Amino acid sequence: MRHIKHHSAKSGRSSGARPMISLFAAAFSLALFVATYALAEVPWTQLSLSTSRVGEVRAANPSLDGRGIVIAVLDTGVDMDVPGLQTTTTGEMKVVDVQDFTTEGDVQIARAIWNEAGDRIVRHDSEGRPELYTPPLGSDRLAEKSIWFGTLEERMFRNSSVPDINDNGKKDDVFAICVISQDDGVDDDAICYVDANLNRDFSDDKPLKNYRLQFDRFTFPRQKPEQQTEPMTCAINIFMKKRIVSIHFDDGGHGTHVAGIAAGHQIQGQPDFHGVAPGAKVISLKLGHNSLAGGATTTGAKKAAFEYAARFAREHNVTVVCNLSYGIGSIQEGHSDIDQFLDKLMLQNPNLIVCTSAGNNGPGLSSIGTPAAATAAISVAALLAVDTAADVRAEHIEAPQLTQFSSRGGELDKPDVATPGMMTSTVPRWNKRGDFWQGTSMASPYAAGLCALIAQHLRDNGITPRADWVKQALKASSQPLTAFTTLDYGAGVPSLPVAIQKALAIAKARATDPLYDFEVSTESPMAAGGIAPAAYWRGGYFPIGRDQVFTIKPRFVPVADATMITAFSKRLTLKSDAPWCKIEQDQIYFRAEQSAEVRVRYDENALTQPGLHVATITGFDGDFPLLRLVNSVVTPHRATTDGNYTIKIENQSVKGWEVRRHFVEVPVGTSAMHLKLTCPTDATSTCQTYYLFRPDGRSIPPRYALKLDSRNGRLESKFTVTDELSPGVWEIPITSERAAETSPYALEVRFDGISSPHWTTARFASDTGKASGKIVLTNQFSRPAIVDLRGSIDGCRKHVTESLTPDKDTATIPITLPAGFASVRVKVRTSDEDFLKFTDCAINIYDDSGKAIAQDGLSEPEAVVSAGNPSPSAAAATCKLEIRAAFTHANAEDSAEFQIDIDCLYAESIPANAKRGDSTATTLYPGIPTTITYEVKNKSPASSAGMKRFGSIKAIEKTSGRPIADVEIREE
Repeated sequence: MRHIKHHSAKSGRSSGARPMISLFAAAFSLALFVATYALAEVPWTQLSLSTSRVGEVRAANPSLDGRGIVIAVLDTGVDMDVPGLQTTTTGEMKVVDVQDFTTEGDVQIARAIWNEAGDRIVRHDSEGRPELYTPPLGSDRLAEKSIWFGTLEERMFRNSSVPDINDNGKKDDVFAICVISQDDGVDDDAICYVDANLNRDFSDDKPLKNYRLQFDRFTFPRQKPEQQTEPMTCAINIFMKKRIVSIHFDDGGHGTHVAGIAAGHQIQGQPDFHGVAPGAKVISLKLGHNSLAGGATTTGAKKAAFEYAARFAREHNVTVVCNLSYGIGSIQEGHSDIDQFLDKLMLQNPNLIVCTSAGNNGPGLSSIGTPAAATAAISVAALLAVDTAADVRAEHIEAPQLTQFSSRGGELDKPDVATPGMMTSTVPRWNKRGDFWQGTSMASPYAAGLCALIAQHLRDNGITPRADWVKQALKASSQPLTAFTTLDYGAGVPSLPVAIQKALAIAKARATDPLYDFEVSTESPMAAGGIAPAAYWRGGYFPIGRDQVFTIKPRFVPVADATMITAFSKRLTLKSDAPWCKIEQDQIYFRAEQSAEVRVRYDENALTQPGLHVATITGFDGDFPLLRLVNSVVTPHRATTDGNYTIKIENQSVKGWEVRRHFVEVPVGTSAMHLKLTCPTDATSTCQTYYLFRPDGRSIPPRYALKLDSRNGRLESKFTVTDELSPGVWEIPITSERAAETSPYALEVRFDGISSPHWTTARFASDTGKASGKIVLTNQFSRPAIVDLRGSIDGCRKHVTESLTPDKDTATIPITLPAGFASVRVKVRTSDEDFLKFTDCAINIYDDSGKAIAQDGLSEPEAVVSAGNPSPSAAAATCKLEIRAAFTHANAEDSAEFQIDIDCLYAESIPANAKRGDSTATTLYPGIPTTITYEVKNKSPASSAGMKRFGSIKAIEKTSGRPIADVEIREE
């Protein structure tokens, strides 16, 4: 799914001077001129170019604007007719090619069928009635010509952002398409006509060729344009061998917004409002299918789009900067199929530059998404810029701040840089949700624009840019952010004036250097196989009395022959930025393909304070930073028996979005973790947890957030984690709600340890639906627990296993909800190993009409999707579940297995009386197994065939009212 969280916002303050009123016309005119000139000089802070000093470079060299460079936008499509994406700074067409890899706009065509007179094309509707279409003018049925016919059905867009594509109040129109081609012709010879006005007459329709030939485009006309939404712009590509007309459009809006940030020229029609590289051209490579959940990618789409960009660069002898603001969570960072594909593609095409969004799963550590984990890609974190904060959010901050949602590093030396990720840009004309969006999706195109400017500077100096040079220059120009760590921002915030100077120096110094980059590996127990590019110790242990060893191996560009590689040698001097991370040597040396080792010792006495400790070892080639070795040690708070299994962290405060990370070790046997956030008396606080983070870096969804709001009387906030709890070191990151405020707080974390079976069997009588059974609870901790016992039967469950492949990547499962069932809940799981094969997995629940009533996706190997009963008053309602996996490789012999639980939930749960003996209250004493019996006396109806009833028995702590044990019960 897209790496995006966007919201609309209005500008906070306006700039400019109001001219003084004068009795003298000359004085008035002069004042007006001065005021107008001053206003024109005020930058558009809604897209902050000052953060990376782009404006300075542009003022010194106005022609350094990205001209001659192509930016490939791999996204939801790009609307090439919106103001800002129409022309470059030199008046050329901005969007020069469009391709759709999703099949969303594909129309199958077949040879036209003619009426008896031979002057009309015949189509039969769904009921078999003939419809006659007038052919295009000049389409004589000559022997050397073929006429093809197909239809675009509007109902296919019912789950898109633009379900009524001609805005006529109907959503079931059928648009006919006619193609004329030479029998032995090629795609570029074919001409397409679209019956956009629905008059069944192609003779009044515009002839369209493949977009890249002459930039043909069209819209679907509206009956009352003065009353309706502006249309979306469409273009076509004709593939005669496949018998397909592919219609390209942006029905998601995301790609258009991204394109404007990277390369917009005169955004919203404002003459001085531009993106980062307004002179660059754009190619739109659509890989987001906007009728699927989150605009998900489809099998092979992301890979095919990257391959197209690489081929475009080779065939046109042009530098292509790819921007990918699309991704999902990364489970084994750097090991997904798309990560590895992208690294291989970039190594084979060193002139292809790729920027990608780091992900919106922060602020927890080790949350970088995929393919942002690809080593060669430039992975970009998101900032709130100082001037944007002032003018859009009315917040005055001293320096840029990392956004709360921006993903962080841990197992990898990622992200690479941080750029603004909250800004205004171009949006399609049908868009109604504003144009100020936020996400690492917005930060990545900003970095792509910077790369385009660096690449142009190299080309202007007669040098063919290489991706590794551009990336190194970008990172070397970056400045760190106070109060954040390299895990938050990578190298820091790039400075364009410095980057273009360094890029030129690198290119000249390394013109004959075959080195591409370094492959780094070191022990990192949280990573897959225990080896990663960065040292990341989060289990409460780190190497003591022994070395942390980094192995560094050079990688070379593919054009490097044996002679160049044999002659290669390089020495790097080493420096650590933290005294606790001590280097055992001052330098390392490489010769040809031989690797080198760096040995590091950690000072345990400096790592006793709970929190995050980060150190970076930099390898310098002269004075140029060429290698980074990142070391992270997490020291957690630990609960003890003496402390009553409670951790109290008091007298804390957090400034804006400068994250205060609290790490707590959840003991083995813990069944509940209770969190309490409190505001000191007479203080003002809006501190919150954006997410909670499990030991593996995966987040618990936002519904679990803790939040204070003292202005509205919320001085305390509590939450308990039970069923998702696992042993290990959990992260509780605290920030203020707003970037410019400081919030005091105290945090308390308390544990309970009540063991029980993962689930137990309930015996249901088939005729009445009544049930009885027992469970055993054992208190693992030394503190007695006084509890109330409660139980319920919540609904019926069906378990399904589905195996998908690239050729059969969609599973459809019917669901029936009888009367009395209020909703359906679907849990979808796949293995970590299978999850590595995907670029997306969309989960949709559709009603009988095909309208999506719930949509989500797998951003990690497990997801839960819920939908209400689409026809609650009916005797039985039907809907269907669709799981659509997007495999990275379309032709691979891959397969993936999905475990699916479909829960039909009662409108009201059926009570289950849980007791110990005759009482619903009991004390669970340490180490003593306690038998709890339960009985369901009321009828609990079954759902459809094959479904089994389920529920739970809970132990609720009397003093706090929070659950400390939650045991599932199931029907046999």
